[in-house]
Amino acid sequence: MDEPEFIDRLRRREREAMDALAVRYHADVYRFLRHLCRHTQEAEDLAQSTFLRAFARIETYGGSAPLRSWLLGIAYREFTGWRRRRLWLPLRGDRPAPGSAYDELAEAEVLLAAIGRLPDAIRATFLLHHVEEISVAEIAATLTLPEGTVKSRLHAARARLRQLLREEDQAYVPEAC
Repeated sequence: MDEPEFIDRLRRREREAMDALAVRYHADVYRFLRHLCRHTQEAEDLAQSTFLRAFARIETYGGSAPLRSWLLGIAYREFTGWRRRRLWLPLRGDRPAPGSAYDELAEAEVLLAAIGRLPDAIRATFLLHHVEEISVAEIAATLTLPEGTVKSRLHAARARLRQLLREEDQAYVPEAC
């Protein structure tokens, strides 16, 4: 089924189309939210509320951005609402067990921790571009921002990540004897 027909079916609130929307895009929405809030259960709850909001407001989808981008925009707004309602403390997962892949896991953990320290708006923009692989134009439509602002946020995210990772590297350098 082509996209316009699928959207028409969603607007008619056909159960099969709504189920298909959730099946098709749940992993993308959940992954994005999981990176934003870094807590599995909260991400799942936010994903569920994202789809409920999308089903309730499908008539507002204008078609200027892909359906996936529209959903990720709703997910981001759900996250920011959740963030305003709760005191957010970063949660650390279990440390990787030492082993042959320990160094790679440790580096990934350091990078994820640095991404988690970015301000919400910059982190969301960075994740949409580098994890979800969405173009600058689509991110602008998703977050209702000018493209220049998206580019500026991406630049700020990369600069801040470089700084955070440099600081992390220096934290591991032993002091001179």
